Amino acid sequence: MRHGSKRSTLTFTTTFLSLLLPLLLLTACGSYRVMLGESVLYSPSGVPATPSLLSDANLQGCLNQVFITSGNNDPASVKLLACPSAGVQSLAGIGVLVNLEQLELSDNTVSDLSPLQNLRNLRVLSIRNNRIGNINTLLSLPILRFVALQGNNAISCRQLEQLEEKLGNSLNRPGRCSN
Repeated sequence: MRHGSKRSTLTFTTTFLSLLLPLLLLTACGSYRVMLGESVLYSPSGVPATPSLLSDANLQGCLNQVFITSGNNDPASVKLLACPSAGVQSLAGIGVLVNLEQLELSDNTVSDLSPLQNLRNLRVLSIRNNRIGNINTLLSLPILRFVALQGNNAISCRQLEQLEEKLGNSLNRPGRCSN
């Protein structure tokens, strides 16, 4: 009987170590995250996990990287968000980034700019090669100074002329426009 209890202890120890070893190896790495779906539950950077603020998972993932890099997960602290070629389709919810000054979203599939309407501090927008058709929202942004729209050929010529009146040569127009 005593021999059987040693075997049980050995089996338990072996199982415990086999579960503990991968966990210890993970803690030695600094660039891992524990996730549930699209939400980061734990990151070794010490930045607490943030709830999803944006409806587009790819845009949220890009924002999460900003939080991890900066060590600050306050949306109001974000002034620059660069997500080129990130698979972003929607900007819904981006209004929580109230102090955003520069936004880089080139080479995605964004079609609606209306979520930008409350970003009163936005100065620079690069949204080349997306699916933009309407840019009226940009006319209401008070300190917008530079916009890159190349590759968005469905924008009306009239809207582009209006934006050009506001921005002058700081507007990078698409190669074509629609009538």
